[in-house]
Amino acid sequence: MLKRGLFYWKTAWFYTKKIRKITFRVALVVGLIWYINCLPEKLFSDSTSTVLFDANNELLGARIAGDGQWRFPESDSVPHKFEVCLLAFEDRNFYSHFGISLKGLGRAVVQNFRNGRVVSGGSTITMQLARIMRKNPPRTIGEKLIEMILATRMEIRFSKKEILNLYASHAPFGNNVVGLEAASWRYFGRGADQLSWSESATLAVLPNAPGLIYPGRNQEKLLAKRDRLLHFLYTSGKLDKMSYELALEEPLPGRPLALPQMASHLMNQLIREGNKGKLVKSTIKKNLQQSISEKLQAHSNMLAENKIFNGAVIISSVKTGAILAYVGNTEREEAEYCSRVDCITAARSTGSILKPVLYASALDAGVIAPKQLLQDIPSHFGAYTPKNYSGKFHGALPADQTLSMSLNVPMVHLLNQYGLHRFHGQLNQLGFSTIRRPARHYGLSLILGGAEVSLYDLNKVYTSMAQQLKYGKYTGIHSKQEALQKKWHQKYVLGSPAIYNTFEAMLEVRRPDIENNWRVYESSQAIAWKTGTSFGFRDAWAVGVTPDYVVAVWVGNADGEGRPGLTGANAAAPLLFDIFTSLPRSGAWFSEPQKEMLRTSICRKSGHQASNFCPETYVDYIPQAAAQTLGCPYHQQVLLDKNSGLRVNASCQSVYEMKKEIRFVLSPVVERYYKQDHPNHESLPEYMEGCESGDEKLLLAVIYPRPNSQILIPRELDGSLGKSLFEVTHKNPEATVYWHLDDEYIGLTRDLHHMEFRPTEGSHRLHLSDELGNNISLKFTCKISAYSITK
Repeated sequence: MLKRGLFYWKTAWFYTKKIRKITFRVALVVGLIWYINCLPEKLFSDSTSTVLFDANNELLGARIAGDGQWRFPESDSVPHKFEVCLLAFEDRNFYSHFGISLKGLGRAVVQNFRNGRVVSGGSTITMQLARIMRKNPPRTIGEKLIEMILATRMEIRFSKKEILNLYASHAPFGNNVVGLEAASWRYFGRGADQLSWSESATLAVLPNAPGLIYPGRNQEKLLAKRDRLLHFLYTSGKLDKMSYELALEEPLPGRPLALPQMASHLMNQLIREGNKGKLVKSTIKKNLQQSISEKLQAHSNMLAENKIFNGAVIISSVKTGAILAYVGNTEREEAEYCSRVDCITAARSTGSILKPVLYASALDAGVIAPKQLLQDIPSHFGAYTPKNYSGKFHGALPADQTLSMSLNVPMVHLLNQYGLHRFHGQLNQLGFSTIRRPARHYGLSLILGGAEVSLYDLNKVYTSMAQQLKYGKYTGIHSKQEALQKKWHQKYVLGSPAIYNTFEAMLEVRRPDIENNWRVYESSQAIAWKTGTSFGFRDAWAVGVTPDYVVAVWVGNADGEGRPGLTGANAAAPLLFDIFTSLPRSGAWFSEPQKEMLRTSICRKSGHQASNFCPETYVDYIPQAAAQTLGCPYHQQVLLDKNSGLRVNASCQSVYEMKKEIRFVLSPVVERYYKQDHPNHESLPEYMEGCESGDEKLLLAVIYPRPNSQILIPRELDGSLGKSLFEVTHKNPEATVYWHLDDEYIGLTRDLHHMEFRPTEGSHRLHLSDELGNNISLKFTCKISAYSITK
């Protein structure tokens, strides 16, 4: 029995020992697995502030983190001065220990025993980082052991520099300030790498007791801690005597400073585009941003007397495409003034601001030559009847002059000639992202404000044109997304010759007020610029281009309210030129790209390529595509009677009695308005009696309505039917024109051939004749409006 019991005891002992070994091994493996995985993949998941810096690492603005803390995103380095101060105060053996300092723990035990309370924890920076990661749990022996284990694991996973960066980025600095960079800006108003020895020492002692001591509170205790640290740095040879004495003289910071908010609209845009909680380095220049903000605000304060409250400015560099200033709106406390609206990204009616793009596109496609005459006469395109802003017509003007004068009617003719769908597609290719509807939705009013674009896109397109002209390629413009660092890739760029001629025409736009004689002043610089005013005086635009900068300005009311006098020339252009005075002056103007151009003879009067009949010509460079335009169609050879000077032809006179002359011939409609600006213009003489002219249509022409068109009879305010104004021109200013509608005589006109009447609904035939028997007729259709004009 005893033997059996001894056998069982030995057996049990054997298996117990075996189980212990297995248990120990399992525990060892489990412990090792836990140790390896005791750290989360990311130590900190706290929300961070959205921080925006300028191109020189100057703070433009920041937004507080989601948990109400000023916590900047993790930095990638610790400034030297702060590192020296921190290690001297918290962990002098940081680079020699493996997360745990036995010497420091021993010293803490002795100090705590002597004081009868906990005065030192003996924690290394790595252990403190573990404690911060665990959200500062109660100080217990068990918690201290966990921190020690986590600290050794951190030392394996991270380098010493990485541990310092993590600590500096997440250490508490009092109040709601977390991290060195946030503390540096909140307490000293500059980055941590710009702090003095005194300032670095102040921040180095804060994490030790952030709840008890921070700037603006318990100043005596904070000052004593700082000075003790500075004294140690001096005695240990880290500071020389002069640096030490100067550091002691520096005052402590007061209460936390408000962080700048110099680009709030850009910040909002970056947050919407997925940059919330990120540190964003932009291409903005802080000083320029501040200057432009002040100029816009001052300009807006003057316009506020006319109840115009909002405005926006964006400036880009032609060389790099970088956005240098982004001021999205004025600053006003009243909510009804919509100061929070980013007017740079808002789509607004263009007015005339797209006219240079059409002019350049037409040149690039060879539709026109730079100075070719364009018609400026009363015109009707179906139901659309464009008018010039002045209400005046000029008959015909050089294309570049119609651009510099911003005439509406010639530009609508040019758009019709170039092609509505073609231009619509090109605007999309150039980068106007807000023109999303089909071309037919906008119609020909597309060039006069029928579409909406953003100030950002406008600046982007004009920058691309300037880059193409200056560098022969599109170098890219930084977008708002990802801190204005991601380049926008353009599908299509206009040719350099077309852009050069466009900018040359934009130089001739009349500058506001005293700048009209800008060429006289040596200090004034050449600026290609254009304004735009939307229908109803709701939007005032101005864009200016030099070889170095593109400035785009919008002024108006963010809620769309129009105001009298809210025009591009009056409200936006003065600010544009004020801004250019604050920018470094550009050097030489753009170089003419002659290698990409054609040198040819130009008719001085018509701007077309010279024909054999052009009496005055000059040689100039034009875009190569313009070579396909027609030769001068206006200078024609005419046959005159040698004695009377009247026109003749072979049907009434022999060739020996004729003389040949070159005349500048315009159609009657064009000539009527052309002569107002050119009183010396010679009209073609009448045909001598007995000659068959065969060109009555050149003498007598209908301005409105167009042949086979449909006209609409409007209703007046009271609902009654109105009348339609019919207009005719005759080459002889003293001629009498007789009017017939459907073979019924309705009256005559002299001098000004206007007649107002109300045809019935349906098809009609208008017949006109003069006292010499010249006549013309056309058919049109009349429709009665179903609604009053107030509807």
